[in-house]
Amino acid sequence: MKFKEINISRLIIHKIVGKTKAHDAYSDTSDLIHTLDRDTKETLLTRIYDAVGKSTRFFETKLEYTESDSFWNLAKDLNGLNATDFVQATKDITEIAVEAHQAGTRPGGLLVVIDGIIDKKNAVMVIKAELQEALTLNGTAIQLIKELFLSPAKEFYKIGILIESNKAKKGSAGYDTYVYDDNFSPSKKDLASYFYRDFLGFSTSNNDKIQTNAFLVSFTDFVEKNIKDFTSRKNLKIRIKADYRESSNKIVDPKSYAEFFNDDPSLRQKYDEQIVKKFPRSFTKDLFLVDESLNKSTISITSDIKMSGPSDKIGNIDILDPNDDVKAGKLKMDIEDGQVSKIVVLRSDKPTFKRDVN
Repeated sequence: MKFKEINISRLIIHKIVGKTKAHDAYSDTSDLIHTLDRDTKETLLTRIYDAVGKSTRFFETKLEYTESDSFWNLAKDLNGLNATDFVQATKDITEIAVEAHQAGTRPGGLLVVIDGIIDKKNAVMVIKAELQEALTLNGTAIQLIKELFLSPAKEFYKIGILIESNKAKKGSAGYDTYVYDDNFSPSKKDLASYFYRDFLGFSTSNNDKIQTNAFLVSFTDFVEKNIKDFTSRKNLKIRIKADYRESSNKIVDPKSYAEFFNDDPSLRQKYDEQIVKKFPRSFTKDLFLVDESLNKSTISITSDIKMSGPSDKIGNIDILDPNDDVKAGKLKMDIEDGQVSKIVVLRSDKPTFKRDVN
């Protein structure tokens, strides 16, 4: 999704102080609507254009929470407010963001609230810049924005966008929503939920790219944590990736993968409780985020050592317990038959005793 034209009408910057052991998160708000010079505005717009052009980090979402205390309820009228009411509304929006920072320890930073126009439609953009060492949170708007987007910390930010896409539709149905998360990668199950869900009230449940990736990551994590046997664990991971890659079925039904655990009723029930409950609906398979990983697999050698590589190569790897005489005997025969290309030995870190030599 790329926007053709983004314009900034008004901009205000508030500060969020992150939660610590000593205090809860809180805000340090401003009454100043900033006027940006040409260079600063171009810097900011360039960063926004760059962000919305990154298809692996910028996603269309769904507006879900629209109650009286929601971001949407405050932001939807921002374009028509006078200066005094605009400032107050952005302060109220900041308090919603602060509340989203109370669960866990979220880094503080700047909250840039922008009243603008995107492709000739009213829009509100909020930028959360995480507090890094390079951000002092001091100075004018021009200094802050240049420090934010030109410093080494320029990658640590998130953007939420609300666009009034159809004035003819009543209520929240007439709005489109988008999220950019610079910290997102396909190895993660989801975008930063404290930002898009807890603060903005958006949902990723209708985004097939994210759901396809999230289910695959959740499934492989479930297998990693619950399947003790190395070979079974390895084969299940390879199996789901092969199904994703080779199946002609365009719909992913998380419930259907429960059959992978039919041999263990308790594990199947656990799958239903942990995975199916999280993915209650089928979704259209969109391999955009997972394409590169489908031909690769990762196996755990120990709790802190993993091995990654092409799935066909990983599929040929075995882990042997030194006390397993059967597998040790088979290994010896495979070596003699030329079936083994490499042997990796993981030595124990326990102290050894010198043998007596007579």
